[in-house]
Amino acid sequence: LTDAEGVVSAVQIGVVEFHLTGVHRDRPDRPDRLVFDLDPDEALPFAKVTAAAITLRDLLAEFGMPTGVMVTGGKGLHVVAHLARRSPPADVAAFARRVAVAMVEQEPTRFVAAMSKEKRHGRILIDWQRNQRTATAVAPWTVRARPGAPVAVPLDWDDLPRLQSAADFGMAAAQERAQTPPDKPKAGTLSAISTAMERFLAR
Repeated sequence: LTDAEGVVSAVQIGVVEFHLTGVHRDRPDRPDRLVFDLDPDEALPFAKVTAAAITLRDLLAEFGMPTGVMVTGGKGLHVVAHLARRSPPADVAAFARRVAVAMVEQEPTRFVAAMSKEKRHGRILIDWQRNQRTATAVAPWTVRARPGAPVAVPLDWDDLPRLQSAADFGMAAAQERAQTPPDKPKAGTLSAISTAMERFLAR
């Protein structure tokens, strides 16, 4: 899809949700975003998910990676870093996995990096696999095919304390929020995986 007409055409044939890969078609071998999907055990209060996002944000900041946050319209949050397109998908995925495993090793009763629902009991899955070459993640501003038609909405970090769930934004609220979206990353703030990995290994 390259324009609004394409989106409308997709909706007309029954598409509800839109999901993105981490690359653009002009350079499919160089991802431009890093995504961590924080997917909680359903029994956990949402405040624990927002706290987890802040923990991840602060860790990535240690490696020189500014991040944004998005409610998914489902259960969790996405923490996203925008990348300078220098590293191949394998390097991006390897870095994401190292970060997830490090968080699990530091707080094993709080986080899990394995997809098994049994292991996820009482914990938050740090899904780093959204960064694999063929993986996708839910797109910003897409409606979800869920009761109430919640929307995936990018937010400012200051918005997190006010959230009640990842499905707080219906279509009307999302449309209002879209009038004041978070700032787009500037070229000078794009992160390099190679630099972040060096800082990770040096910690």
